[in-house]
Amino acid sequence: MNRTSPTPSTHGNSLDNPAPTHVYAIHATDSAGNTFPWKIGESAQGVRVTDGASIRAEQQVRDLSRENPDLYFESEIRQWFPDKASARAYETPFIEKFRGIYGQDALPGNLTNR
Repeated sequence: MNRTSPTPSTHGNSLDNPAPTHVYAIHATDSAGNTFPWKIGESAQGVRVTDGASIRAEQQVRDLSRENPDLYFESEIRQWFPDKASARAYETPFIEKFRGIYGQDALPGNLTNR
């Protein structure tokens, strides 16, 4: 009998992940009605069937809403890419450019640039 080992799967966060990946934005609104960007991220987890929202971003929106009850959070998918590496190649320069314009304290949900 010829046995072969299973093909190792690629970790979801690996740049070698071939799954379609989207870049999303999370925005916060304060009690005065001021809206500001909170985070830019990427995910290959897919979207909700009911409304097409990013599964990962909406998970973070729920967590952020619990942690910051004085702010209202919402997410949007900015762009789709064929794989994780393409999404990361878009995401990182986008964060760097945004912080270059608005300062290093912009995007409080992004702790570091990758």
